[in-house]
Amino acid sequence: MSRTITVEGDLTAVDTRVLLTGQGSVTTPSLVVPSGMKKISKVILSAAADGLAAGEVVYFIRLGGNAILNGEQTLVFGGDGSIAVQAGSDSAPSVSTPFVLNDADIAVSPSDTISVSAEMAGVDVGTATVTVTLVYTK
Repeated sequence: MSRTITVEGDLTAVDTRVLLTGQGSVTTPSLVVPSGMKKISKVILSAAADGLAAGEVVYFIRLGGNAILNGEQTLVFGGDGSIAVQAGSDSAPSVSTPFVLNDADIAVSPSDTISVSAEMAGVDVGTATVTVTLVYTK
């Protein structure tokens, strides 16, 4: 048996840690690890930027809080790049392919709170939206 949580948020500047606490129309989903769950077995990550600034970034998340038993975990999962739009042309589309980490095997403490944050590092590409799904198992 497994349980999931999905959180999302917008990154508006490089080198800035942003807590992912929303879930679409749900502004404050529970970040408490479900009872009986012992590990995060899979992590699904995705990010896409609007490309309103010329730059290149890498994306990573940090999993922390009291629920992560062996200390904060950092996962790098993708990158993005853009060139400023020139007059009379359209910007290239930002394609977001999910990154799936199977067999994550991150030990968690049930009924404790997890912290999920994201960052982009490099040269600003504009605003990026990041989504993280954690799959908990016994």
